Amino acid sequence: MTVFRSVVGVQLLLSRGEQVLLARRRNTRFGDGEWNAPGGRLDEGEDVLTAVLREAEEEIGVLVDRADVEMVASMHVQSPPGQALIIFVFRAETWSGEPWNREPDRCSELRWFDLDDIPEQTILSTRAGIDMFRRGQRFGVFGWPEHAVLGTPHR
Repeated sequence: MTVFRSVVGVQLLLSRGEQVLLARRRNTRFGDGEWNAPGGRLDEGEDVLTAVLREAEEEIGVLVDRADVEMVASMHVQSPPGQALIIFVFRAETWSGEPWNREPDRCSELRWFDLDDIPEQTILSTRAGIDMFRRGQRFGVFGWPEHAVLGTPHR
């Protein structure tokens, strides 16, 4: 039996009406060509709220105030098998600056998508976070053996 630890990560659903901003991955060694919400893993000694604000600035060049984010979901995801993340999904409808691709070496483009028309090629954790947000579901477990699955992201 393989033993591994779960890493903590964050995602930001930057919302504009009924749309969300997604980034297309490239040169990341996981999910290249697929869409994902801006986010990443916590830095040493960092809390999840600080991490999501930092990731917003680093990846898409926007400043989000702590008062303007809300946590809309959390999940425990195993994807790919053997790699697990505990992810906190935040949403912001207000920010400063215009989103732009600050990491062109890791992201080929940014694009706004309707919440009910998320691309088929979207990373599992992003799809799950968006689906959970839309359903008002606060917690989910995805990518684990069948007996542990709670909630299912639609495809």
